[in-house]
Amino acid sequence: MTHLAVVRGLTYTNCSQVFERWLMPTYKNAFRWTGNRADSEDATAWVLLNLADHLQLPELVEVVDDHVLDLAQEAITRHWVDRYGFSRVRCAEMFASEATPQLDTFFQGLTAEMRLLLVLRFLRRRSPEAIATQLRMGPDEARRRILGALVRVAERIGFPPGSNESPQGAELSAYVEDIVARRRPLRFEVVPEAWPAMIAAGHLQAAIAGNDLPVKGFIRSLERQLEQRSGRRLVTRLRIWSA
Repeated sequence: MTHLAVVRGLTYTNCSQVFERWLMPTYKNAFRWTGNRADSEDATAWVLLNLADHLQLPELVEVVDDHVLDLAQEAITRHWVDRYGFSRVRCAEMFASEATPQLDTFFQGLTAEMRLLLVLRFLRRRSPEAIATQLRMGPDEARRRILGALVRVAERIGFPPGSNESPQGAELSAYVEDIVARRRPLRFEVVPEAWPAMIAAGHLQAAIAGNDLPVKGFIRSLERQLEQRSGRRLVTRLRIWSA
């Protein structure tokens, strides 16, 4: 059997098996936590290339899998610490309590207006100005209410209830704009109270069908790098799953 069916107690015998098993879960996890392709690619490459440098095969599936999960958590922690000045302790607390609901469950418990705001902003990709015109409010008010809705979504992910009035409103609105536009957001120093809205924005963006799939160019580039590290050609079926 060329491609390993992952069952506890079995053994990985070559790098292709590990790559095929973990590329998609690692990328999807990174996208949920970063909300954009560029940072997801960086985190995924960091995980798999670091794994390749220390991988000793054959090895038990459970041993390798636990190592991948540790590396994945470290990659996301580095993202938030290095780019946004967040603490490792807070990152660890969030990883411990995180849930991964589907798109429809993010909207449970929200008001009708909150659901409409998030659908228009994230699924329809409307600007705050266009949303404000449609809902007959000012653009700044639309931005404020979008951030308030994201705070409520964050509660579905595992954050404690917070205020609808998010601090750093201008920075957060710019962050959401970059996420919706599928750009890498700019760095800024985040206060703890602003983090829930950022995490919610990434999770919403990832929950939209097709957003969290890697592009073929990234997969090919990563395959080449892993082949150079391992000294052998990777044989995978991953390209048929890419965006």
